[in-house]
Amino acid sequence: MRRAAAILAVLVLAVSGCGTDDGSARTSPTGRPSGGDAAPGGAGSWKLERVDKAAKGELTAVTATSADDIWAAGYESRNGDMSDPDGQYLLHYVDGAWQRQKPPAELDGNIFQPRLDSSGPANVWLFASSIDSGASAARWDGSRWQRVPRPPVAGAVTATKVFAPDDVWVVRGERQVLHWDGSRWNPHTLPAEATALDGTGSDDLWAVGFRTSGPGVGGDGGELNQPAAMHWDGRTWTLTRTPDYRFPEPVPPEPGASLHGVAAVSAKEVWAYGSHSFNHGEAEKEPSEEHILLRWDGSRWHEQKGAQEDPCLSRGIAAHGEDGGLLFGVGRYRSPEGRCVKPTWPRLPAGGEVTAKGKQQLWLEPIVPVPGTRKFVGAGKVYVMQSGNPLTLPAIATYEPPKG
Repeated sequence: MRRAAAILAVLVLAVSGCGTDDGSARTSPTGRPSGGDAAPGGAGSWKLERVDKAAKGELTAVTATSADDIWAAGYESRNGDMSDPDGQYLLHYVDGAWQRQKPPAELDGNIFQPRLDSSGPANVWLFASSIDSGASAARWDGSRWQRVPRPPVAGAVTATKVFAPDDVWVVRGERQVLHWDGSRWNPHTLPAEATALDGTGSDDLWAVGFRTSGPGVGGDGGELNQPAAMHWDGRTWTLTRTPDYRFPEPVPPEPGASLHGVAAVSAKEVWAYGSHSFNHGEAEKEPSEEHILLRWDGSRWHEQKGAQEDPCLSRGIAAHGEDGGLLFGVGRYRSPEGRCVKPTWPRLPAGGEVTAKGKQQLWLEPIVPVPGTRKFVGAGKVYVMQSGNPLTLPAIATYEPPKG
């Protein structure tokens, strides 16, 4: 249990890293950059596409099928209750405007802990969960929502990959993924535990996580787990060879390494990231946690040495563009050529409940690429830290990297 708590803490930190580096917006009241370490030549800026100043809450899911078709899901915090069904809603960007909708009836009106994924405007999937009935799913066919049989998942769906209406993958846990074939959910047993999915097609899918047996587990180092990367070739799941990790003596308590995310740019370029950690607070002298970054070249995984010191590669990957560029949360973008830049984002002007003296943060989770463009779109919140009346405002923002 303590090891699971340590892994969860790392994941929480990875999400919180989507804000600015120092906890404040690096912009002046006019929205112009006021500092930072963006590379010469400009880094571009996030654009706030929608901020709901009348609501207090956040958006927690987003998917895009094109620049003119974007879905998001979120909630309004009513009296501090995030699970109130009356506060949950969908947003659909279509015909040049954002349309707010109630949760689809096909999910029994509940989109608690939503997750969105899609392969096109006529194949948008919405997963949700409830305390009583577990996971549920619905599919938008371009004109209406259709109920899909419940995936047999306890709790929320945390990782998905949608390729087609009859080709959908979901992480189930306990070394299992589920595959929707158009009529039912089929379980597949994995060689190791999985926490994330990504791929380029129905015969090129990756699941990453950790394994609790095999090379590097146990022994003198006492490692409880090692990174795992599993590949689906359309027929079978295969565990690929990844580097093993071990802390030097004195080894900290309950050490272990795992992968938390994967980004498949192409069949010959896949990135996986994670951490080598331990149970903190039980040793007088603790080593530093290790950031893990691996790159698949089509035949094997390579450890990216020096990633810990790189301003981009030292972070978890939020999304990859169609051209191979990598986005690391709100704060960093790495071009296909390897140039790391630091985007800016505009500050909300004073007005209404937003004061001029309040500090602001932009938090986006998740962030996804916009097909057919170089843009990314993220859903989350603008957090306004101000005396007496802190605000959390649901927000959607886009970023287009500079060329060259």
